Amino acid sequence: MAQAKQIDKSFISDSRLHGERVMFALVFCVFMALAVVGQLLALNWRTWLPGAEGSTTTLAGVKSAVYTVISGLS
Repeated sequence: MAQAKQIDKSFISDSRLHGERVMFALVFCVFMALAVVGQLLALNWRTWLPGAEGSTTTLAGVKSAVYTVISGLS
């Protein structure tokens, strides 16, 4: 007799995981493009990112921008 395949509902589905990978890649590419264009034109590109206005270090600016983008996605 053929046994029915059990599906574990606790795992993330492949389609949802693919969608999140695409969203991550898209946001990463946008940030990278902004940074590269700003760097090539010798502009202060960190102020273009949301939430990075008052940052004193690059890490603080990136952290602030990531939190802002993530909160906007959820």
